[in-house]
Amino acid sequence: MSWISDQVDIINNIASNLEQVQKLVSGAAYIMGLSFGIKAIFCLKQYGESRTMMSSSTSVKEPVVYFLVASMLLYLPTAFEIMMNTTFGYSSVLAYAPIGSNNSGLDTLFGQNSAVGESLSMIIRTIGLIAFIRGWVMIARSASQGSQPGGTGKGLMHIFGGILAMNIVGTLQIINNTLYGTT
Repeated sequence: MSWISDQVDIINNIASNLEQVQKLVSGAAYIMGLSFGIKAIFCLKQYGESRTMMSSSTSVKEPVVYFLVASMLLYLPTAFEIMMNTTFGYSSVLAYAPIGSNNSGLDTLFGQNSAVGESLSMIIRTIGLIAFIRGWVMIARSASQGSQPGGTGKGLMHIFGGILAMNIVGTLQIINNTLYGTT
């Protein structure tokens, strides 16, 4: 049984450092937002120059998408609140609370006597933040000419999955209530 307590300690130690990682990732998102805003301005400049020369090789879609992504990354907390309100009907992430369920696996990981429930919740929220930001970056890259098709759809799936992961407690409650009924 010693190896189980060692694994619990490892998960708890990882989770205790993830708050600073979340701040670092949010700071990187602000810097990416600034760079996407600058890229959008340069794309508009290129579009304006090509319009004066009657060339139709550029599109206004690229700078508009870059401005959208830049605004989402620069206003990350507000964008997240709006997406949370749209998805769950409330704008704040639920704090960790033990989930009572008829599912033994869910009870073991996130139930009343779980030693790792709060730590797993923090790890999943961090992964969700990274997925949310990665989704916006994928959408920005899909706007460029010559990019592979399907980038916007993949980006939207990352954004939605990131929202679900960042509010893992609410997501688990929805899944629990849907599959097992309310307790």
